[in-house]
Amino acid sequence: MKPAIFCGLMLSLSLAGCQLISPVFVNYHGVRMDVAKWINSQALLSMQQKRSLAQLSRAQQKIHSFSAKDEAARFAIAEENQTAMHCASLRLSQKKIEQLQHQIFGADRERILQNYQQQAPLLKLDEKSIQCE
Repeated sequence: MKPAIFCGLMLSLSLAGCQLISPVFVNYHGVRMDVAKWINSQALLSMQQKRSLAQLSRAQQKIHSFSAKDEAARFAIAEENQTAMHCASLRLSQKKIEQLQHQIFGADRERILQNYQQQAPLLKLDEKSIQCE
């Protein structure tokens, strides 16, 4: 009887240990290193919120060269940005989104975003088809 209890206890402890050791994953692929470090340093955010920031960062970084792109590329960038902004706004405050944009654009944030909004095509995305990270 005691060996069965001991084995059961060991099994439950080992499963719990695996859950504690297993890393929680945020995909920073395509996010600038300085921005990824900033996102990762946001200790009070959940992993889902960090994933939203990473998704938004990947999309927003493409705005820098928006005016130099062809029409098809502009459409794709606008669609990605609108999707990422929608996902971020579901999980993050406007203040946190603006902090991320300051990390990405620095002092040029207002000028870059205003230029983007003037040039970006207006899109109507189907919210049901949007996939957030």
